[in-house]
Amino acid sequence: MILLTGGSGRLGTELRNLRTDLICPAHKEVDITDCGSIDRFVEGKEFDLIVNLAAYTDVDKAEIERNECFRINVLGAINLKSLKKPILHISTEYVFDGAKGNYKETDKPNPLGYYAKTKLMAEEHLTRHKIVRLLFKPRPWPYDEAYDNQFTSGDYTDVIAKELSLAIDLFGKLPNIIHIGTGRKSMYELALKTKKDVKTNKLTDKKRPLDTSLDCSVWERIKNDSSIETELRSKHIRRIK
Repeated sequence: MILLTGGSGRLGTELRNLRTDLICPAHKEVDITDCGSIDRFVEGKEFDLIVNLAAYTDVDKAEIERNECFRINVLGAINLKSLKKPILHISTEYVFDGAKGNYKETDKPNPLGYYAKTKLMAEEHLTRHKIVRLLFKPRPWPYDEAYDNQFTSGDYTDVIAKELSLAIDLFGKLPNIIHIGTGRKSMYELALKTKKDVKTNKLTDKKRPLDTSLDCSVWERIKNDSSIETELRSKHIRRIK
């Protein structure tokens, strides 16, 4: 079994629709910023892996609500380490400054805003665990406009959830940091897939990076490895098309 934190969010909801091996506490059942709350919830429960989706994700409010952002994104991740179980921690493309794009796992992060800085802080506390950097957006595109000068490897939540589910199945094959995505695209190009009348706009906010697209070639090699194909078939795990 897998302990899933943040399971009531968009990505967590999609993941719960894909899997039956998740223990998914609501926030009122466990607060990851409170070690006592975590200990009380897990007492007597058996699980082998923690998937941490719990996060403060409002990029703009994070600049104001810094304490709350730090508590959830950093302190929460540190507290989960106390359970002494392997952790698959979800981070973000935004740990990069967006100056060049096509970032590899070995490239040095340089986050611009406070939200991204806390996500990098969490990564630094989880060096012995597994970090997945990705980005997801709700389907359909929820805004009237989209930036045509901001680039990502992200995709819609349902697409990324399938990739993440496969990463969970292949946990033992993953390096300490892995980039997951579906190819470089502008936010406008992503928006057009689900909203044909979306208008273009330009990103000018310096707290948001312009091109955080990721090099996901390591992930693609892991997915396509012939030995992994055999392993997946033996476990009757359906491959993502």
